[in-house]
Amino acid sequence: MTAPLRQRLRRLWDTGILVRVTNLGLGFVLTTLVVAIGATNTGNNGLYILLSLFLSVLVVSGFVSRRNVEEIAVRLEGPQEVFAGDPVRFTVRLSNGGRFAKNAILVKVSGKAAPILFHRIEAGEETARGIDLVFPRRGRHVVESVLVFSAFPIGLFRKGRLHPVAEERIVFPAPSDARVPPPEAISPADDAVDPRRRGRGPEVLRLREAVPGDDPRDLHWPQTARQGRPIVKERAADAGQEALVVVDAHRPPGARAGWDASFEEALRDAAGLALKFLSRGDRVGLVLGSIFIPPAIGPVQRRSILTALALAASEEGPALPVALPPGAVLYRIRPAA
Repeated sequence: MTAPLRQRLRRLWDTGILVRVTNLGLGFVLTTLVVAIGATNTGNNGLYILLSLFLSVLVVSGFVSRRNVEEIAVRLEGPQEVFAGDPVRFTVRLSNGGRFAKNAILVKVSGKAAPILFHRIEAGEETARGIDLVFPRRGRHVVESVLVFSAFPIGLFRKGRLHPVAEERIVFPAPSDARVPPPEAISPADDAVDPRRRGRGPEVLRLREAVPGDDPRDLHWPQTARQGRPIVKERAADAGQEALVVVDAHRPPGARAGWDASFEEALRDAAGLALKFLSRGDRVGLVLGSIFIPPAIGPVQRRSILTALALAASEEGPALPVALPPGAVLYRIRPAA
């Protein structure tokens, strides 16, 4: 047996093809049975010819609809940053690896959206369509498969195939616009100014005696002349304050479902605060139960904080104490009792 013939037989008996009979197809099959019974009982040549025509339509429709969903490659592409409840635009790409054009292809993504229609895909070509997916809850979500199906050519059968894609996304909690809670300051460093706050910003923290290595542009001339020794201005850093968003993840004994909803709201508030502080240039950290993310800035820190909030779980026991950086400002968020 030659290789092409073996490949064709393998495709013919492929069990991965899903088959559904449409309402139109069911009516056509029942009509064919009625004609078959009439032709058998009466021996009428016209009914035999009509029966042959109906059977030919069934065979051709089944064969063409099957060929229409074969040799199609599927890819699902989308952004990495996904927030719960927000529509996210993904892209579905179909590649036609067959020798014939594919017509009226429908694609459904893991039950998360209505099917989208690809009118025609020429042989050897790739086409793409956008689709909006909504993930209602935070956490780890996987789009396991994409269903490609079609009722072409006349809608008697709907045949399709499940294509595994395994697209995983960590869905972040939707940030809320909650007001900023009152800050809690941590004890500063021993010189009353956290050295990580020093920099070249416009704000002057204090005046002090100059030491080797100070910038001559920071000399405060009136104080220098008055005291007879070089006095410099110590400036604040441009990066802004160090803010720590603290979320109480301790679940009280006997807490009910209302506490769980309040904990989810606290995570949304924490996400909103962290994004607000990061957008204005602050160094932001997170304390979430026993999880501690030191203050930092940048897109990597943004994703680290949002990922920790997305995968957060309540804790039965009290959180272990962590060494917080001196000079940072705490913003504490507690779930409502």
